[in-house]
Amino acid sequence: MALAGLSKSEKDEHCVCFAALALHDGGAEINADSIKAMVEATGNEVEAYWPMIAAKFFTSGDNCKNLIVKPGGSGGGGGGG
Repeated sequence: MALAGLSKSEKDEHCVCFAALALHDGGAEINADSIKAMVEATGNEVEAYWPMIAAKFFTSGDNCKNLIVKPGGSGGGGGGG
């Protein structure tokens, strides 16, 4: 996915999500500091609040696992008939 065509806010959101998923995949702890370090290691910069938001989201329940296992959410119900 090319990040160049995204707004600053969209790019920041994608960067922290990709960082959190990479940390999860590598079995590393997901927290604001590790997300920030991963983002910086890839040569990206995000607003200071994004790593905190992402860490809170990805460490709540099974959000990280569900994002991987259930991408896109559910579709609308099929038309019965």
